[in-house]
Amino acid sequence: MCWQPMAAGDSHRVLHRPALFSVICLSLPFLKPFCEQITGNYVEPFAGSACLFFDMEPEGAILGDLNRELMCAMRAIRRDVYRVLECLRRLPRGKAAYYRIRAMKPDELSEPEIAARFLYLNRYCFNGLYRTNLAGGFNVPYGPPKKSSPHPEVDEDLIVSASRLLRRALLVNGDFEETLRHVEPGDFVYLDPPYATDEARVFREYVPGSFSTHDLARLSDALSRLDQIGAEFLISYCDSAEAEALLRKWNPVRIPTRRNIAGFVGHRRIAHELIATNSRKVVANAK
Repeated sequence: MCWQPMAAGDSHRVLHRPALFSVICLSLPFLKPFCEQITGNYVEPFAGSACLFFDMEPEGAILGDLNRELMCAMRAIRRDVYRVLECLRRLPRGKAAYYRIRAMKPDELSEPEIAARFLYLNRYCFNGLYRTNLAGGFNVPYGPPKKSSPHPEVDEDLIVSASRLLRRALLVNGDFEETLRHVEPGDFVYLDPPYATDEARVFREYVPGSFSTHDLARLSDALSRLDQIGAEFLISYCDSAEAEALLRKWNPVRIPTRRNIAGFVGHRRIAHELIATNSRKVVANAK
């Protein structure tokens, strides 16, 4: 049963495309030339944004991520998007309501309620961040979008469209290697792992057990296995010594991107990523 309103609030819809997606979306023009001729499944083992998946709209896909609440939300949206939207509409607005909803325990909620809470918190949290404490509890403070935002309300048609696309996908909640076990020859794999470096703290997505520099060797081995079985891959990583070592054999290309996840607009800056592939394709006009 969906929640009843816990406090008086308006009936405004709450979701636009989560800001969690914004970093990868800015890189799409550089990534799309690699995946315009997908013949097998589209596979994404770090599907924290899945922005490339939603843009490419492949016929078959495998999406995986370690974030349980994210994958639960995807499952619920795929299974019964209108139930999720019903739950989402019932959630009250405002700072006090936000902290009450944030304090809820996902284990005590149904899948549609988990999905609605996930989308709600991402919409009304500070700057669209996703971060948890060591116990796995979402802990980003309240920070609703400004009224001048181009997407001040939920785009329900967008969510319904996402539901249709998710019906084409196998969803895997687990480590990236678990998702990659499903890859077959001819599949296309896009990897955008959380950016872990020893030299700097680069924010991506934090959940307990999240990807770290200790996992880079496993990732390197996974790339070699994908190449050996005849799957095509594309990987992006922040421009760093770790990325250079990881991607050296795959002829990486340096591309610009804008870090939209930052505390204040004035601190948002142009940064660079390295992208690499085992494909013969090249990035046109990359700088």
